[in-house]
Parts: sequence; C-alpha cells; structure tokens
Amino acid sequence: MTKIIAFDLDNTLLNTKKEVTPETLRVLKEAAELGIEIVPVTGRIWDSVPEAVKSMDFVRYAVTLNGAEVVDVKNAKTIAEALLPVERAVTMCRVFDDLGVVYDCIAGGTRFMKRECWNKIETIAEGEWQIKIIRGSSVPVDDIPEAIAGTKGVQKMQMYTLDSELRAKLLEALPVVLPKMLFTSSVSNNIEVNAPEANKGDGLRMLAEYLGLPVRSAMAFGDGLNDLSMIRAAGIGVAMGNACKELLEIADHVTSDCDHDGVAEGIKTFCRGID
Repeated sequence: MTKIIAFDLDNTLLNTKKEVTPETLRVLKEAAELGIEIVPVTGRIWDSVPEAVKSMDFVRYAVTLNGAEVVDVKNAKTIAEALLPVERAVTMCRVFDDLGVVYDCIAGGTRFMKRECWNKIETIAEGEWQIKIIRGSSVPVDDIPEAIAGTKGVQKMQMYTLDSELRAKLLEALPVVLPKMLFTSSVSNNIEVNAPEANKGDGLRMLAEYLGLPVRSAMAFGDGLNDLSMIRAAGIGVAMGNACKELLEIADHVTSDCDHDGVAEGIKTFCRGID
C-alpha cells in the first residue's frame, strides 16, 4: 500500500506554464486525506519552490537540492543532509571558470554566483521563469571560493549552457575525471553537481527511514536524469509522458505528460479510493 507520494517539480508536478492544475491539486489533497505523505523531491532550494507548492498545507516534508537536504518544512528542521566538501567545490569552480560557463554554488541555503555570471543569466536561460528563479535567489559575489570558505560544505553546484553538445560531452566526461562528485541534470540547459550521497533516491530512503516506513511503500514521479535514482528506489516508479528516454526505459509505469495531469492520473491508477 502506498504510504508516500514523491514527485519532482519542474515538468512533472508543474506543467510547462509552471502551474499546479486544479485537478492535480484535488487528487493530491485526496491522497493526503487518506494519510499518504505528499513529498516534493526537487533540485531546488526550498525557498525557490513555487508558492503553489509551498502553500499546500498537507505537505510536511520535502527532499531538496537533489537529495542534499531532507527537511521538515513545517518546523524548518533539517532531517538529513549530504554535503560536497568545500575543497571539491573549489575544484569544480576552477573547471567551470576554465570552460567560461555560467554557474552557481549553493551553501548554507544561499545561492552564490560570480558577478560576471549573474550579469549573463539571460544568455543561458530556458525562459523567463528560470531568469526569475536564478536572479531572485542568487547573491552575486566576486569570488565563490571565498564566499563558501567558512561554510560546512556545499549543497549543490549548477552549470548552465544552451550548447547541447557541450552539455552532453560534459555529462559524459566529468564523472570520469572527477569521480568523487555526482553529475546529473534536471532541465535541458544545466548540469548539477552534488556529493555522491546526495541523490533523490537516497533522499527518499532517508525520509522513509525517518518516518519508519519502507522506501518500497513510496510511489515516485519524475521526468529528468536527476529522477532516475528516485524512480529506482520507489516501490512504484512512474515516468511522465514527457520524460527523458533513460527514465522511460526503467520506470514501472508511464503516465501522461505534465500538461495533461500525469501525476494525478498516476495516483488514480495505483491508489485505491482516489478517483
């Protein structure tokens, strides 16, 4: 029996207009009323999660930053975290500087971005929604290594490029030359860097353990490469109709796309008593 419903946000719960539809909201609320934990699992910082999600009063827990942090959002309490050591993040800064790409670094819940990168956000963004998120949540600094020097570790780094060939080459090459880091992607223009232990699957496992539940009691929805570990970990792994081919190949079930209430459809398919 499903005890946890976990879902990615962008292009999964949220449609391409970055909205939660009334039908999806209705089905999530119905599931919550049956005692199922409703859990956003995202690469975002909790502060940059859309208000449409944060305002769901039945959401108590979230897995953020690709699993780098598991939080009790009602009590602003960190349940578990997996951080990238500062020295490894500094190495990554040098790699990104050499490539001349736009990137940021999240530590202590703050997104730091080199000032020159901050001024070029429009040149790498997928759209206005991404410009708004990055510019609204990032702090421009002259030197990222200096900014993160006093922190206990880095939650996530992120590189942006609209050059799909460069992105594909880096996703293949970086894990080979830097094996102590985890490289993945959530949208078409980014590469995300976390500690190896920071992935959505392990984040979901840690939350399930905290709740005293088996992770196989979870149903998970996703669309991107950074959702693979979560789809594998859950008892029922559901790929959105708009998911990447890697996710479509390993999912237990494929639902409709994010513009046709795929999350709501999947819940109604597998959860008795919800229609």
